Amino acid sequence: MPKPKNNLRTNHKQVDFILVITVFAMLALGIVMVLSASSPSALAEDRK
Repeated sequence: MPKPKNNLRTNHKQVDFILVITVFAMLALGIVMVLSASSPSALAEDRK
């Protein structure tokens, strides 16, 4: 009797790729947010 195909194995790589892309997109947005929030204080400090 043949083994049934496991659909989780075939879709595993696609799910990981989507997860990695999502993590990097959120990381990039977080870095942009931190740099955007700190730029006004850096500009104010530079003008003194």
